[in-house]
Amino acid sequence: NVPFVVADATTLTEAGYVGEDVENIVAKLYRSASNNIEQTQRGIIFIDEIDKLAKKSSASSSSRDVSGEGGQQALLKIIEGSKASIQVKGKSKLGTQENVIIDTSNILFICGGAFAGMEKIVARRLRKSTIGYASAGQVVDENDALAYVDPSDLRSFGLIPELIGRFPVLTALRPLKRHALRRILTEPKNALIRQYTK
Repeated sequence: NVPFVVADATTLTEAGYVGEDVENIVAKLYRSASNNIEQTQRGIIFIDEIDKLAKKSSASSSSRDVSGEGGQQALLKIIEGSKASIQVKGKSKLGTQENVIIDTSNILFICGGAFAGMEKIVARRLRKSTIGYASAGQVVDENDALAYVDPSDLRSFGLIPELIGRFPVLTALRPLKRHALRRILTEPKNALIRQYTK
C-alpha cells in the first residue's frame, strides 16, 4: 500500500521556465495516493532519464542551461527533504488555487537512466588508476564496465556533485538473459504474451 509514481526527467526545468516544475512530480504522487497526505509522504518516486539532465559543456551554447544543470538544481530541494507546496485545485491567476504542503523527507527517490557513453568514462578511469612498472591497467570488458561506476564517473558525465551526494546507493543493471525475458513475457498477470493470446 505504498503510492508509486514514475516521472520523466526530460521535461523538468528550473522553476519559472517553460517545462515542468519538480513540484509536479510530488503532485503526481499525491494524486496516486488518492489525495492522502500521510500516504504521499511515504511514497516512492522513480525519476527516469536522469542522464538527460547532464550538464551541457559550456562551449556548446551561450544561453542558460535551464533543463540540464537548472533541472538538477531544482531537484536538490525535494530530494534532500523539504516541504513542497503543491497546487491541488483552482488557478493561480484567478487567485482560487488551493495548496497542500507535502514533507518529502520520507519519500524514497530512485533515479535511473541509460547513461550512454558511461562505459568509456569508467574504462578510462580504470586504465589510469594503476601504478608501477609495466602495469597494463585493469582489463575490463566494455559490457561489464558499468559495474565499476563510482560518483566521480557520474560527475564526469555531467551530474552536479550535490545531486550525486544525495544518492548513497549506485548500481548498474545487467542486460536481461533469455530465461528472464521469457519469464517477463509469460508469467505476470498482464504479461504481453497473455494479452496477445487473448
